[in-house]
Amino acid sequence: MQHGDIARRQFLWISANAVTGVWLAAAAGELASGALLSCAPAKHAGAWHTFSDADAAVVDAIAALIIPTDDTPGAREAGVVQFIDRSLDTFARDQRTLFADGLADLKKRVGAAHPGVDSFAKLDTARQSALLHDLENSKSDFFAAMLAATAAGMFANPEYGGNRDRIGWKLIGFEDRYVWQQPFGYYDRDEVTHA
Repeated sequence: MQHGDIARRQFLWISANAVTGVWLAAAAGELASGALLSCAPAKHAGAWHTFSDADAAVVDAIAALIIPTDDTPGAREAGVVQFIDRSLDTFARDQRTLFADGLADLKKRVGAAHPGVDSFAKLDTARQSALLHDLENSKSDFFAAMLAATAAGMFANPEYGGNRDRIGWKLIGFEDRYVWQQPFGYYDRDEVTHA
């Protein structure tokens, strides 16, 4: 493992703990009731719960910049866009307007900065990154929500629609064991009293 791998793993671990909790905190009731589990996953283009195909492509591109694919899988492989789409239809329904307004604002920014280009997803990575830095520097609520939702989709329990194949958990070294066996020793032996 190289130094860069350690830094990325630490960043992902911090993101998983700090940001995911904030986004999922509002979901306690829906998660407990199985509301997210009842959402069928998007299997093909046009099968979105809240996004159009065009908006899904933009959200996917943003998430892929936040947690990119390199020598390890990123947000795209983890199905983050599907998680966000489902979330906006269930526990994060109150953020639908924020996402819709944010995507509309981003489209205007794309058009202003790159005349003739009608979608963030059609820009190269360098131009996408520059626009995202502008959003971040402007203290955009949409950017903050995208950051939180991307981390949640990367590290949440896969039952909630993201973290496909436990990609996020594997990246941070989380072992998904629901039952832990105690290390038995002398302190676990039954007390036998001899008369």
